[in-house]
Amino acid sequence: MREALDLENDALDDARAVLRDYGNMSSATVLFVLQRALRDDAWRRALMMAMGPGFTAGFLMIGRG
Repeated sequence: MREALDLENDALDDARAVLRDYGNMSSATVLFVLQRALRDDAWRRALMMAMGPGFTAGFLMIGRG
């Protein structure tokens, strides 16, 4: 996804850290990544996505004031 969306190398650091520390927790993983990302005041917009069994995918644009 990083390459497809042309993201910076560190753009997925929060996701990698959560997966490293807790493993894949299925759908709940995105909430742990969001919690970690909210600690950083630098971002304004983000695309939250999760992929599930089969061809299930969810996408949500989030932003902060």
